[in-house]
Amino acid sequence: MKVRLRSEDVPALVLAAAIPLLFLHVRYQAHASVGPLDVYGSDIAAAAAVLAGLIAARRHGLGGLRAGRPLWIATAALLSYWTLTCFWRPFEAFSTHLVTDLKVIEYALLAPAAALILRRRRDLDIFLVGVIAWAVAATAWGVLQFAGVVVEFEGKRPGQREVSFLGIHDFAALSGMALAIGLAALATNRGGRLFLAALAAGSIGSMLAASIFEYSGVIAAAAVICLLGRRASTLTARRTVAIWALTIVTGFGVLALRSYDLTHFLAFLGIKPAPADTSSDVQTGSQRTMLGYIGVRIWWDHPILGVGFERSSNRYQPYLADAKKRYPGQPDQAYPSAEHPWGVQNFWVQALADTGIIGLALLLTVFGIGLSLAWRAGPDTFLVAAAAGIIVVAAGTWNAIGIVAGVPLEAVTWLGLGLAAVARRGLA
Repeated sequence: MKVRLRSEDVPALVLAAAIPLLFLHVRYQAHASVGPLDVYGSDIAAAAAVLAGLIAARRHGLGGLRAGRPLWIATAALLSYWTLTCFWRPFEAFSTHLVTDLKVIEYALLAPAAALILRRRRDLDIFLVGVIAWAVAATAWGVLQFAGVVVEFEGKRPGQREVSFLGIHDFAALSGMALAIGLAALATNRGGRLFLAALAAGSIGSMLAASIFEYSGVIAAAAVICLLGRRASTLTARRTVAIWALTIVTGFGVLALRSYDLTHFLAFLGIKPAPADTSSDVQTGSQRTMLGYIGVRIWWDHPILGVGFERSSNRYQPYLADAKKRYPGQPDQAYPSAEHPWGVQNFWVQALADTGIIGLALLLTVFGIGLSLAWRAGPDTFLVAAAAGIIVVAAGTWNAIGIVAGVPLEAVTWLGLGLAAVARRGLA
């Protein structure tokens, strides 16, 4: 892929240049506080991308948003409702929750910004170079961490799940995004070194991050991409085998690094005997199940409107005793407490607990419309498949964390939705 830079490429260059800061852990970013608001380099990058979108709109008009109108309406409804739930009584940490909500809105603006900026194939190429180059850098850094050459957040810890310079689930999300782009290229007969780099970085990065939920999204993305490739008659038997071979190999790598956690989760389910000497360890699978149970109980008592945006992390108390009876054998630190405010740790369940069935329905509508836009898009099958794959990977990865604003996974989500709107409209 050859990209010759011109002055009219500036908005796309700004969006591509924002990628490194959007996909960087906050511990490595410049930071300033303004009252209750924490401003990081990623916030500046997101604002710059939105400004680039406004510049593109001034030059070329708002027609680039027309094809994604259902998505913008659904997104506005979702974000408005989430903001409204910050005002549910009784008020609790109101400024904190409202700041989180505002950061969600800030990142959501990346979707229409991308739709305004990515008008031409040249713009898309510049953006893809930025994403894939940063994914390659993240995976390379993760490999060095795995080999014990460089430090990670807790020092040198070779031979285990790695965080790169993002954090485990955000590293997984960026890798899944790159892998979806590479698989889309493979399914639609798009060649080139850039897409080979996307496949390599995405697969190896997914293995190193070893997120079961991200990998579930990768499997679903591979299936969707194959369906789209078959519909466009670009998917041959050889390419199908290559897609699933790479997906399976990636899965073996993920499971190899998660075998310890999986063993304990199977023991938690009663499928295997419990290993010895684990009473003081927090096991992610069993803890997530217990926290998810608390989240569902919170929703059950507040089914329509929820308890309010981000408030489920401090609504566990009435259900804690029952959770301990239902899920015994957990170490004390695994249960939520004032010292360990774990929260629900599942985006979808937290959305249900915080904002009720209304909030979850609006959230699912946004993702559903995004996939629908991609599925019903025009002849550019690569862009269609890449957008759909990214959205599905993001949806899977969100099972691993709760509602957290200003993180790379959020950027993956909104950029994927923005690409779906671009695919529906088409490129010049």
